[in-house]
Amino acid sequence: MTTYSLEIVPKQIERLKILPKEMFNEVYVAFIPGDSISNIIEASRNLKSQGFSPIPHCPARSIKDEDQLDFFLSGLAKENIKKVLAIGGSPKNKAGIFDKTMDIFETGLFEKYEFNQINIAGHPEGNPDDDNSENNLSIKCDWLMKKGFNSSIVTQWTLNIDETNNWVKKVEKDIISKNSRKIDINLGIAGPAKLTTLINYAKICGVSATTLIIRSKKFGLTKLVKHNPLEIINGLDNTNKLHFFPFGGIKELSQWADSNILQVNNE
Repeated sequence: MTTYSLEIVPKQIERLKILPKEMFNEVYVAFIPGDSISNIIEASRNLKSQGFSPIPHCPARSIKDEDQLDFFLSGLAKENIKKVLAIGGSPKNKAGIFDKTMDIFETGLFEKYEFNQINIAGHPEGNPDDDNSENNLSIKCDWLMKKGFNSSIVTQWTLNIDETNNWVKKVEKDIISKNSRKIDINLGIAGPAKLTTLINYAKICGVSATTLIIRSKKFGLTKLVKHNPLEIINGLDNTNKLHFFPFGGIKELSQWADSNILQVNNE
């Protein structure tokens, strides 16, 4: 069976007990502004003890300086957690000296603690915090390949099927095909949730809520009252790697997966 990844915040960990590990093994730990490094390390350790593969976020702008980054990465390494998702983080909550993901890459600390996989973010609908996101994605991929790190591009969740398919083709042609090491694209998918919930998260995450209006014409408003991920997944060209955001809750996603995941695998 194909496995999928999931994104949570630390307070959701206890709810993962109902989640089938044969479907969801990799769990990304979001590092939201105001959280602590120690809490992210402890959450990652907890996930590992439950049999999951934790992948904590490492947001450059949330880290004060090189010493704090060293504390973070060394703490993960002590727990033998050697996978991270390196992101820029919120520009509105910049905590220190780092302006972008490449700044933390260039410290040499990921090599020092021998991380074996560094994933990076992709934005099919564009990045509101980066007007040059595709070029910066290429720069990061080049650096990761030259340093010998395994890597995947994990995207923001999307509502725009056509734009996402076009973005994937462009990234595969312009970036991935030019690198000697394999780079997967894990497409972000919003889990089942109420329409109002999805619109609120769209505003927070920089996903265009106007696409909900476009989709309402295609699928009918009644179907949008309760978002079904299959409406997006079935339109995507590549569903081998999916990354779920459980906006409607872990229980809701687990129940949906039990009923629908075979349809995804059989597409």
